[in-house]
Amino acid sequence: MRGASLGFGKRIVFEGLDADFPDGKVTALVGPSGSGKSSLLAAMAGYINLKAGNITGHDERGSVPLDASMVAWVPQGSNALGGRTALENVMIGSLADGASWTQAKRDALRALDQVGLGDLTHKVARSLSGGELQRVNFARALTTHKPLVFADEPSASLDAVNTRRVAELLFDLRSRATIIVATHDPLLVEAAEHEVNLRQDVRYAA
Repeated sequence: MRGASLGFGKRIVFEGLDADFPDGKVTALVGPSGSGKSSLLAAMAGYINLKAGNITGHDERGSVPLDASMVAWVPQGSNALGGRTALENVMIGSLADGASWTQAKRDALRALDQVGLGDLTHKVARSLSGGELQRVNFARALTTHKPLVFADEPSASLDAVNTRRVAELLFDLRSRATIIVATHDPLLVEAAEHEVNLRQDVRYAA
């Protein structure tokens, strides 16, 4: 990311931002409320446009443009379907990408094992704890096999015990994808291997 600036109307969220996000690692995107963490994730995923600057990915072929097709998004809180099982909620990720039912189920079972929910596959989402639901979110992201996982405040509604579990999960999953997590939670920041800080005051254009 080079010279990135983002704003809405006269409100400048940040400007002139240079940052690097290492491949195959967990990067914590930190800063106070209003500093632009979630907006920057959205810009990196191609959902909103920067006012200036550019965001470029790199792989073995060289520079590549980033777009939403490369990103698995883990939202703040849970967006699980309460009446569906953990397995069915995770299968949605693969099915949405065009996988067959058999392949989606295979991917979902593997992902649930990876996030430590292999014994809860048939429990309905409404009976899961907040921490378990967040792990369902991560499992769904893994089934998409996308190279980037963006997590927006994944510990916002969790207690300390479940936040530690999410921190451990992020570290365990870094071999599967490059993970960028927007957070101000010290436990998640401590678990990350790299940090990008947005501690700039919000300004307004003249």
